[in-house]
Amino acid sequence: MSEEVEPIPNIYNYCDSWCERCPFTKRCQNFALQYPNGLKQSTMSAETLVNRLLETLELTKSYIDKARQQRLLPEAKMVQQEAQAVGIQPETASPNPLAALCDEYLKQTATWLKQEKDLLEQAGHQQAFETNLGIRSEEEAVALLNKLKDAWEIIKWYRTLIPVKVISALQMNRGMDHNLTLRTYFNGKAKLVLVSIDHSLLAWHTLLENYPEKTDDVLDMLVLLDRIRKQMDATFPDARQFRRPGLD
Repeated sequence: MSEEVEPIPNIYNYCDSWCERCPFTKRCQNFALQYPNGLKQSTMSAETLVNRLLETLELTKSYIDKARQQRLLPEAKMVQQEAQAVGIQPETASPNPLAALCDEYLKQTATWLKQEKDLLEQAGHQQAFETNLGIRSEEEAVALLNKLKDAWEIIKWYRTLIPVKVISALQMNRGMDHNLTLRTYFNGKAKLVLVSIDHSLLAWHTLLENYPEKTDDVLDMLVLLDRIRKQMDATFPDARQFRRPGLD
């Protein structure tokens, strides 16, 4: 007999949509609605992330509607702005320095990932060579390769999520100074961005430690990401204190 578990209210509002890695899928209403038979795919592409983010926006529409003021953008506009962060440009765009930095990070990481598409395969050959020479054990080689693979996947996943959720979080600055419910909601979005940046910084540091010959390129990414982090902390000074349901 299967044990029933209580859903965590609104956990999907503040998660990173990485269902393959989430320990709370059985307690997530969004997951239950979107994947009643469980996940059928294991790919973790940017396209997968975008689809999931838009699905979540639809699910949270009722939540937004309950608290929305007239000056808050309609849901359709919010979806459009989130789509902008992943390359679908709206007819008119309002430039924002923080959003511009995120867009630059999205572009630079796209170029870097394309240039280094064989990085993990090369690492596998190198570890096999060192294992055959007795430089390291097979267990050590596998552990290192898993660590590098994890860093690669983290960078690839969050590079898309960060600009998308920054666009969402910035809605807090659109006439919601007196709406505590919405300010709290968008501070939660900002907290997700900050956590995603923290994970990404650690992933880049992992690559930096293991590929010193790529120091210049990786440092450029670290500097850009750190600028985004600092601007996020300045723009959303209360975000770090937000506790995401079930996640913090």
